[in-house]
Amino acid sequence: MKKLIVLLAALLVAAPVFAGNTGYVKLSLWDNIAVAVPNNIHNITGLSLGIGSKAETVDGIQYDIIYSDAHKVRGIKTAWFYSPADIVYGIQGGLVTVNRQDMRGVQGGLASINQTSLQGVQWGLVNYAAGSVIGVQWGLVNWSEQLTGVQLGLVNYVSNIKGLQIGLLNIAKNGYLPAMIFINGRF
Repeated sequence: MKKLIVLLAALLVAAPVFAGNTGYVKLSLWDNIAVAVPNNIHNITGLSLGIGSKAETVDGIQYDIIYSDAHKVRGIKTAWFYSPADIVYGIQGGLVTVNRQDMRGVQGGLASINQTSLQGVQWGLVNYAAGSVIGVQWGLVNWSEQLTGVQLGLVNYVSNIKGLQIGLLNIAKNGYLPAMIFINGRF
């Protein structure tokens, strides 16, 4: 363990010597107060760890304790509390996850919010998709404007469905019936 700590300390001290377009390891205290090897804290290809961090791109893993924000992520992005992003291709997790533009993969948390389009799985206690979902919403309460796929939950709501709702109360504005118990849908 001592050798690993010494190695990380040496890499961080030597970080300004390196030059490049991406950082391979980034350690963040808060927001952009960070060090990276090489010295680029905005574009990470590898691992980003911290208490709270921001990045333009992450190709790899972004893991933070309080919050992690990124424009584009290809990989895994998580924070214990708040995890917003614009574009995610991979896995996004946290107590509250927010995707602002495009999500392809798995989004999960206590509350999962998608502001545009999601292709994949959205799971949590409360799932909200302001745009379209192609895939599965799985939680206690699921809400989507447009769904091509399946909603699994106690309460499911969708404006426009091409698929199936399974739950205690299922509301689909264009469903075979506007509201049903146990199962509803339209194909």
